[in-house]
Amino acid sequence: MKSKNILKIMYVFAWLAFIGLCIQTGAIIFSYLVSLNNPEASKNLFGGLNLSEYYNYNITQYSVIVFYKVLLYAVEAYIAFILIKLLKDLDIKNPFNQSVSDLMKNTSISIFILWIIAMIHNTHIQFIGKKQGFEMELFSSDFVFLAAVIFIFTKIVQRGIELQTENDLTI
Repeated sequence: MKSKNILKIMYVFAWLAFIGLCIQTGAIIFSYLVSLNNPEASKNLFGGLNLSEYYNYNITQYSVIVFYKVLLYAVEAYIAFILIKLLKDLDIKNPFNQSVSDLMKNTSISIFILWIIAMIHNTHIQFIGKKQGFEMELFSSDFVFLAAVIFIFTKIVQRGIELQTENDLTI
């Protein structure tokens, strides 16, 4: 399969991921707002997410935990949006350009921010969970590795841009 076709398929998948993450973010916000007037809704906030223990413990803590989840899904949606822009701007004949480098750098920074939010969430959940004996559902902390890999690829692309610019100047 040609590279252009693969990139087109990836572009469609990036749009699907973006739309799905936006829907998920909106659904959590909507469910949260419903749960403020109906505590039963906190038992199945979205996709089986049960935060009723936190709701019953402290509404402020419950709200902060929901905020973490909304923020995480929103950042993931933003990363999918960056990927959409990257795939749209990517010229397979001239892949080393500043736009691609900037989008890769933004992706790396966004994933690093995602990792920071996940670590804050996990620390908060563990603190309350251990103190109160609640069930804990932690976010994955693998984001930092992914951010580092993308950062390295960004540096490679930036070096490719430098070499391409030097070659253009010598001709």
